[in-house]
Amino acid sequence: MKKIILLTALTLSASSAMAMSRYDSHNMTCSALHDKIAEEGEIVLRYPSHGVNNLMMYDRYVSNSAACVNRGVMSSATVPTSDNPSCKVQRCVSTTGKGHNRK
Repeated sequence: MKKIILLTALTLSASSAMAMSRYDSHNMTCSALHDKIAEEGEIVLRYPSHGVNNLMMYDRYVSNSAACVNRGVMSSATVPTSDNPSCKVQRCVSTTGKGHNRK
């Protein structure tokens, strides 16, 4: 019984340590967003859709290509922030095996 409790506690602590932070990009400045990505290495951003009313978008943004290992390649993107509707960030995109992304 003690082993099960210890194993459960270790699993829960490992899961919370590996969880990525989540932020609303439209509540941050572009500079603050860049600082947060650089500090944490990878974060999940939530922001309103450009084309569909009342739809929130989510994606994972990274500080460097090492965060994309086994997850594709790093690609430029933009997200809306409180001071910039097109703040430039980086994210991982999957490779399709077609075009310039072909391995």
